[in-house]
Amino acid sequence: MMNRNKYTNIIVCYGDADRDILTKQIKMYRERYHSKVVMIIESENDISWLNEHSEMFEETMDRADGVSFLDDVVNYCKMHHFAERETLIMAEISDTETLTGLGFEVKSPGAMAESYKKALEMLGNMIKPRI
Repeated sequence: MMNRNKYTNIIVCYGDADRDILTKQIKMYRERYHSKVVMIIESENDISWLNEHSEMFEETMDRADGVSFLDDVVNYCKMHHFAERETLIMAEISDTETLTGLGFEVKSPGAMAESYKKALEMLGNMIKPRI
């Protein structure tokens, strides 16, 4: 089945992922899909990153006390009228089935950063000059 997601909206929760690499990927998605990018603020690191890269993010989402990550994201999307099929959630989530069942696409930031690193290494190996 072909993926129908357009990534009109990208919601990112960096967690422990490589922020530099993940930000490069988000920039590529943002350019390709003209996405609106929302950063979930969970730590002081997130606030510092936001201050350094504010041009990347149209909005931020603060986590509500006592509300599960899943409910927080779904409520945010409903409040801001984000269509599920057009929203990519980049976060380490244990219960991805619930979100994908609603129509969201969910990607692990750690896995995305690792695959990007591997792709760059492969590319680097392919373009090494022959002697």
